Amino acid sequence: MTTISEYYLAQFSAEGTYGLGSIFPGWLAIFILFWMLTLSVLVWKAAPKEMDNRFIAVLLIAEGFKAAYMLPSIFPESPDWWWLYEYTMHFRGALFQTAHIVAILMYFCFPIYFRVNRLSFLYKPSLQRHAWYLPALLTVVYMGVQVYQQNPAHVAQNLAYIQCSSIGSAPTALVVIGTETAVMTDMLQSIGTCEAELWFLLGNGGEFGWAAIALSFLVSIFALFIMRASMKQYASGSNQNASQSLTSRSLYIGFLGKVLGTTFFFLMIFFITPMLNPVSGVDIFVDQALVKLQTPTFQGKLFLYSMMLNGYLISLPIAFEALMFVHASMKDTVLGIDQRLRKTFGTAILTGLGAVLFLIGSEAVEGLLPLPGMLGGVLLGGTILAVRKPIMNIVDVFSTNLLPSAYTDSEIAYLEAYTTAMEDNIVTSQERSMLVTLANSLKISGQRAIEIETFLNTQRTEESPSKEDGEVLA
Repeated sequence: MTTISEYYLAQFSAEGTYGLGSIFPGWLAIFILFWMLTLSVLVWKAAPKEMDNRFIAVLLIAEGFKAAYMLPSIFPESPDWWWLYEYTMHFRGALFQTAHIVAILMYFCFPIYFRVNRLSFLYKPSLQRHAWYLPALLTVVYMGVQVYQQNPAHVAQNLAYIQCSSIGSAPTALVVIGTETAVMTDMLQSIGTCEAELWFLLGNGGEFGWAAIALSFLVSIFALFIMRASMKQYASGSNQNASQSLTSRSLYIGFLGKVLGTTFFFLMIFFITPMLNPVSGVDIFVDQALVKLQTPTFQGKLFLYSMMLNGYLISLPIAFEALMFVHASMKDTVLGIDQRLRKTFGTAILTGLGAVLFLIGSEAVEGLLPLPGMLGGVLLGGTILAVRKPIMNIVDVFSTNLLPSAYTDSEIAYLEAYTTAMEDNIVTSQERSMLVTLANSLKISGQRAIEIETFLNTQRTEESPSKEDGEVLA
């Protein structure tokens, strides 16, 4: 039986692309899942009585489980680990499909929470009170029935490990679900005599997962147009609550990023990766295992790297969407959230560049010099540290435009002054006079100053419920 340590050592070797093909995507999926679950809780707590916050919180959970597709790869998926993979594979099956269906239904609900003039009849509190939980409830009931009935569209019907236990032996099929199918028999016959030790999974059933991905992509485009219309209307002030312009903008950018990322994923998985496939067998996932056992070729390496990229393209667009959703939901309730998100975004970009340079360096050294590929990867990947500051400066400029603050510099200065005045929970007449003078000098209207003060008072009340709101002494 392959141990965890043996599995990780093999994955972190040059043949395993130093963990970038399976280990890192798996742990990235776990990180994104727990990050989005945490963000969901934060969004809910930021304004628990607001229906749109509840809506975004539930949607974040669904998107988190969509991003967890690669989670099973942190453990071996070999036949002797079937006892575990039998359960973790649900992240690629029932849970994955459930998350996509929930997301699809919630995308259709966007006009209920974000006003669009042509669909303003949907922008009603009576609908908002229920649309945040009904999609999830209905989907869980539906999927529960489908799994119980073993619907072939949603549940794997036949699954087997095709194994070559030793060179020169005949391949065997270890059936773990259902029975041996004609496709499995044909695969055994096509292999003939084993030329290397290998195994891979082959089966049928659960094809709805691919349909769910495609449908989710199409509905995302619909939601993208909805958010674009809403953003334009909020920006022009033609909508009520025109102050939500920044919220609508963040949601639109989040959807735009996810749609672009998903479009790239479709191009990769259906066109680019098959074009690079040197085997052209049953499917690209089976071919991936076969290519790894062949003599490395340039085309074969490009195919394997494209398959590796596909694993990241499942998670990263969703993570970007979550980033923008959180900015949209919490910018008015959590001071400094924009700065924290910009820092997270910058760190992710820097890490990604380092990983790409590591791969380029390792392949270059391995192909041109009689040295370990990892040496070139460390040297080239380490150069990212030398140019960290200029790269971060460029990323900061981009992220500032991407994640603008809900408060201007002048408003932040006023907020800090008001915070100082409220340290004793009282604003004296002298302090009020100074605040009025400061607001005038910073060109902040009286109404906007009240909004800023209300924000701080709300924050103080939530953090210390026992304290009374600030009072003004004459």
